[in-house]
Parts: sequence; C-alpha cells; structure tokens
Amino acid sequence: MTATAGSTTTTGKSSVTLSLHPLVIMNIAEHHTRVRVQTSRVNPVYGALLGKIKGRHVELCNTFEFKLTNDSPSTTTTSNVTIDMDFLTKKLELIRQVHPDLDFTGWYTVESKDWNPSTMSLFYNQLSSLNESPLLLRLDPIGVSNELPIHVYETIVDLGTKIDFIEISYTLITEEAERIGIDHVARYSVTDGTSDTSIVSDQIAIQFNAIRLLYQRMLMLLEYVRAVKEGQLERNDDLLREIGSLCQRLPIINTDDNNNQMFREDFDIQQSDVALLALLACCTQEISTLNDYLKMIDKTEYYNENFQGHKVDSMYLSNYCLDNT
Repeated sequence: MTATAGSTTTTGKSSVTLSLHPLVIMNIAEHHTRVRVQTSRVNPVYGALLGKIKGRHVELCNTFEFKLTNDSPSTTTTSNVTIDMDFLTKKLELIRQVHPDLDFTGWYTVESKDWNPSTMSLFYNQLSSLNESPLLLRLDPIGVSNELPIHVYETIVDLGTKIDFIEISYTLITEEAERIGIDHVARYSVTDGTSDTSIVSDQIAIQFNAIRLLYQRMLMLLEYVRAVKEGQLERNDDLLREIGSLCQRLPIINTDDNNNQMFREDFDIQQSDVALLALLACCTQEISTLNDYLKMIDKTEYYNENFQGHKVDSMYLSNYCLDNT
C-alpha cells in the first residue's frame, strides 16, 4: 500500500493498547548518542521495533537499527532515505529463529517536536509489507518535561491516500534483568563513573536499611499488642492471628530465651567459620613473610661461604640479597 498525498498527526482514541519496555528506550538513546558522537552532528536515526502482538495489545520489547542504502554523514533529511529491505527481512528471519514470539511492530526515529509527519510516509510505504499498521515511536532528544520524551503513534491510512498518525498512550513494564540494568546505569550516570563506596558496602547498606525498616514495623506491632492487652484498643482476632503467624516465621534471637538453642548453635558455627577463615588468611600472610626472610637468610649464608675473608660493602650485600629473593 502506498500513500503519498499527505500525512497528519492527531491525538485521539486508539484501537490498540501499548506496553513499553525500558530496553527499547535505552537502545534508541544509545543509538542516537553513538551516531552523534561519531559524526559530531545531530543526524536522524532510524530502526525497527520488535514486540509481541496479542489481539489489539502490543508489547514493545526490543529494537535494532535499520541499514540504509544511502546512509552517509551528509544525510540530514528523510526525503531520500531508503531502507535495505533484503537486510531487514533476513534480520527478522534470524530473530524469529531465536525469539519466535517477537514480530515486527513498527519503526522508531529521533526527532524534535517540530518533526514533519509527511516525511514518515516514505517509511510507511516501505514497511507496510511487513505490517499493515506499523507503529511509530518518536524520541524527542531536546524535550524538557517531567514525563518521558517518548511519543508513540498508530498509523492509519485514510481513503488510501493520507496517513494519520494517532498518538497513543503507553504503560511501562519491566523485568528483573531490566531493573538491574537501569539501576546500574542510573548509579553510573549519577556518580559519573566514580564512587567512594564499594559494591559490598552498598549491599550492606541496603540490607541494613531493610533490617531497620523491619525493626520499626515490629515495634509498631508490639505497641499494638500492648495497647490491646491494656484495653486501649479494640481486639481484632484476625489481625492478632496474622501477627502470631509472623512471629512464628521470624527467628528467635533473644539470648535470655531458653527456646533458642538451635539458633545459638547455628550462630556459633557460623561465627566460628568466619573467625577460622580470618585466622587462616593471617597465617597464610605470616607464612609468606617468613618464607621471604628465610630466602634472604639463605642468600646471605651462601654469600658468606663463598666470599669469606673478603671485605664487602654492606650496602652491596643487602642489594644482592634483595635482588635474589
């Protein structure tokens, strides 16, 4: 299907619902930043969107770059951009072999708010054979807003001549791997690649905050039980049963309690293992130091046996021992 008469963008009710993974945004931002650094200019970038289509719901999961037949540093407009469809088709076939649930769902571009929708009709004419209604995702690199600078449009052909780009809303969804990656990127960008704290200290701080929060919540439950016992609050049997069940799951660490023998045994074993490892490390270090001294003594005795009776400079002797250690 070819539409060349004109294109418009509107905001209205869309016929599809959209879910967006952060990996898509990160890939597009990386593509734009890399091209800008390599060419020292703001060039438009384009790529394919991959996702899962279930009825009228689309889930955007990943992206990859387009191969343009006339891709050059001087390309600054979309009026002469042609997609290498052979490369695109082969790329999609390889992706389906690894991820059979991913389909071609549309394309992305990096354009400001003054973008011209009519130029996007060229991409639609080339990509409509892969998807009858491909989505367009636009990232605004200079947009200033409290929201993400991401705009997604549904393409609808009006009377076979004009393409309408209807902006649709989206919801962000994440997986565990994406959350870890985003947290790493956020930490790196804030600290500018340098940090005074180690990864271990960060993990310990997180555990400490979690334990402190648990302790505060337990104090709150303890105050509630005391208030119920003293008659200050009304008794709620369901809530008391939940509190009792929670107390059964928590480890008993009060040393004055006679029912914590199992915990004390496990704690003593773990403490002994840690102390043993620390002692072993100290012994290894001391043995290494002692071995160095023994080597120096052997070299000194060898020198005395072979050069006995000769007047030798003490500085030369010490340098000789160190060089042969």
